[in-house]
Amino acid sequence: MILVTVRRAALGALVAAALAACSDSPSAPPVASATDSLTVNAAAAFTYLALGTPAAVVPVINPATDAGWDMGFFATTVTLNGGAAGPGGVSGYCLRCNDAATNAEVQAMTPANQLAAFDSVTTADIPTASAFVTDELAPAIHGWYTGAGATASVTPGKAWIVIEGSGANVVLAKFRVTLITGASATSMGQVSFEFAVQPAPGQPFGAVQTPTVNASGPPVYFDLTTAQVGTAANWDLEFDGWSIRVNGGVSGTGTVKAVVDSTTAFAAIDAAYASTVPPQAFRADGFSGVFGQHPWYRYNITGTDNQIWPTYSVYLVKRGTSVYKVQLTGYYDAAGTPRQVTVRYAKVRN
Repeated sequence: MILVTVRRAALGALVAAALAACSDSPSAPPVASATDSLTVNAAAAFTYLALGTPAAVVPVINPATDAGWDMGFFATTVTLNGGAAGPGGVSGYCLRCNDAATNAEVQAMTPANQLAAFDSVTTADIPTASAFVTDELAPAIHGWYTGAGATASVTPGKAWIVIEGSGANVVLAKFRVTLITGASATSMGQVSFEFAVQPAPGQPFGAVQTPTVNASGPPVYFDLTTAQVGTAANWDLEFDGWSIRVNGGVSGTGTVKAVVDSTTAFAAIDAAYASTVPPQAFRADGFSGVFGQHPWYRYNITGTDNQIWPTYSVYLVKRGTSVYKVQLTGYYDAAGTPRQVTVRYAKVRN
């Protein structure tokens, strides 16, 4: 759903294009593109955007097979239609990155005072194609092993607190991998792990279970509630290749999320402790590319505001030879409603 659309003529870009028209360089012709801005509703599910003049929100049934979208937005997550995320071949590059800005500097940034940084990006700033990156799977449960193939071993001291459901209906669990045997370059072989689950919201964890699954073949789906291998229609964790996925986000239709705990012994993680983790700390599986490497926002930078603060970095989004510059300038609408992501963009190369 498009909430707001604004267009501003980029006089500097027009002048630059007119001057460059005399150039004999055929490889990267400048374009005379207006600067546009639109706000998308990213509250309930992924909203998909096709960049253009102007850009537009497009209906997408299956993003993994639909080449027609360029960018996807859900809450603070931004994904591009390329790599593991989709078949569009879209890639990204962070050009004017504000990763090193202080929190005070980020607080002082506004859409108006960061427009100059956006406008300063021209065709001459586009790097070689090899500098652009595509999205990769970013599972909520990651970093659980070190090494590779047959030499891989379990990372000690890492456990995950897992939730399923929302609001007052959240069921908590704790999980960690304890042993890998028979691993290869393509699979994790036999995986032993332990976990415990609340029988119902608000109750203590049940007994610790210690299963082993054979992940050397097709994906293995595991149901934490029944403590048994499940099916593709009923599962919480999926063991696939060298990935452990949760049934949520881009990996499934469920509500499973997880957060790592590297400081508390597994035996010391009880339901009371797990329930103190703030809901926003949990995440489902997603894709991570340039927007994961260079986040477009910071959270709660004052320590008490619990707000999203854009960093106003300028990204390049590339499909084929076409390149757009993109700057995310807001997370709230005029009424303060969250998950209303405002995207400033302009084409810099056809």
